Amino acid sequence: MMKMRTVFLVIGSLFLLSSLAWPAEPLVKLTLSESIKQALDHNLDIRIAEIQLQERESKVAQRKASFKPKLNLELAPGTWAGKLDSLDYEPQAGLSVSLLTKGGTTYSLNLEQEKGEDERINTSWSFILIQKILPHPRVDSSYLALEKSLLDLSQKKLLLEEEKNRLKLKVTVNFYEILKRQREIELKGFYLEQAREDLLVVKDKWENQSASELDLLNAQMEVANVQEAVLQGEDDLSQYSRELKDLLGIDPEAQIEWVAESYSEPEPLELNLEEAVREALANRLEIKREKLTIKQGELDLALAKSKRLPSLNLSGGYSYTEPEKGEYEASLIFQIPLVDGGESKAEVETAEARLKETYLNLEKLKRDIRAELRNYFFDLQRGSRKIELLRLSEKRYEKDLEIARRRFAGGGITENELREKEINFKQAEISLLDAILDYETARSTFLKSLGRKF
Repeated sequence: MMKMRTVFLVIGSLFLLSSLAWPAEPLVKLTLSESIKQALDHNLDIRIAEIQLQERESKVAQRKASFKPKLNLELAPGTWAGKLDSLDYEPQAGLSVSLLTKGGTTYSLNLEQEKGEDERINTSWSFILIQKILPHPRVDSSYLALEKSLLDLSQKKLLLEEEKNRLKLKVTVNFYEILKRQREIELKGFYLEQAREDLLVVKDKWENQSASELDLLNAQMEVANVQEAVLQGEDDLSQYSRELKDLLGIDPEAQIEWVAESYSEPEPLELNLEEAVREALANRLEIKREKLTIKQGELDLALAKSKRLPSLNLSGGYSYTEPEKGEYEASLIFQIPLVDGGESKAEVETAEARLKETYLNLEKLKRDIRAELRNYFFDLQRGSRKIELLRLSEKRYEKDLEIARRRFAGGGITENELREKEINFKQAEISLLDAILDYETARSTFLKSLGRKF
């Protein structure tokens, strides 16, 4: 039994030594700008949106192919025809070329060759042109499908850009929240240090019977409460850190240190509310996407109406077959839809209703943007005023701390009183930093609401 225990101790020691020798995962430091870049490159939602955009680009290429030349070659070198006891070898070959233009013109060329009864190769070819006249040549299902696919591609590009802006704002907000949590933990650390010192004083008094057991329990309870507050703050910080890592596409177990960049003076925005509203209505991606939706609705309505209108096409061509002479042919084809059971009318009414709804959605979006921007604008102004007040408060507490240090050096106040002044100054300093971070968050939100990049 002793031998087995010795073996386990040796193995455990070796495992412990090997784990200590194994290099720990390196600590990575990230600033806000680096975090935003990391998110844009590795966020899963952005990567999915980029793949969807590639899919739309492929569909647009497919639609564009409808207006490019088509060439087909058909060969049948091994063809036998006739009765079973007298099969004749009749090789055949065919070539066809077609082209549909955006102007409503269709060109087609067909060339065929086959072996005739006299063992000669007979050739025949034909060229046909069809021009759409009424309704407008561009009111065609193929052309409208291309236009809609182009609009859809533009929609996806705007949506991707909008997703990137939302992601940058989320990263900014989470990053600033982490910095604020770090400041709160730092402040609670001062409170914990003060509570522990107070506990030592009370414990000394209790041992000298100048303090009651209740005073000792109260001091111990105060230390426990502050410790719990510190632990809760660390848990909150860990939660925000995990959420930010998820936005950045980083392993949740990675060791990241979020580094605050220099706190410069908040940059004011030199524009009033009316100018901000005009800029937002001109630049917001949501408005641009809604306008593209209107264009799509107009195309749907035009196509639906065209199905109820008479159509006129011009057709012409030339055909030639050996050994006969060639023939020309031209005709006007006029079609009038008579009765379809009301299907076309219902389709037009549906397209009109959708288009009206899209116009109303655009107006509602503009109204919501105005209200949203007004709130963000005043939030930004309140944040700027709050920074001014807290900066004055910080200066006051800094001056109060300087006086307290001189008095402590001269024996005029106790160490606890000096510590209280230090905590008050630290609280004022952290409150100012929190206000600056809140202002930067509000500023980023405001810039996004203007349609600007930040």
